[in-house]
Amino acid sequence: MSLEAAAGKFLENRPVEELGWVEVEGRKLGEGYFAAQVRGHSMEPLIPHGALCLFRAPVEGSREGKVVLVKLVGAEDPEGGGSYTVKRYHSEKEQLEGGMWTHKRIWLAPINPEFETIELGPDPESVAVIAEFVG
Repeated sequence: MSLEAAAGKFLENRPVEELGWVEVEGRKLGEGYFAAQVRGHSMEPLIPHGALCLFRAPVEGSREGKVVLVKLVGAEDPEGGGSYTVKRYHSEKEQLEGGMWTHKRIWLAPINPEFETIELGPDPESVAVIAEFVG
């Protein structure tokens, strides 16, 4: 799928047309898996520029430290200028009364040290996590 189609499908629960099919060997796949091409150098060497990557949606459990496909809300990826990016997700949480918590800070980190971290502040609405990178 294109990243836009994948995001639309998982964020807006709408049907999309696939761009095509790819064979995946050595992995059992189920609902929610899709392949999309990732462009850019910020996640090298893990994800080379132009790589066809396998993702799984939705992201289950904690997102901390996972490489995820996200849609930025009100921001753009400085590398490609678009609203979609693949980065390592991090958040710092603050404990509130009654066992509740809130985000104190959210940031998306590249692997390649030549690129800068995307700081999103505390608002979880500033990023929509679409899927987790599988390989």
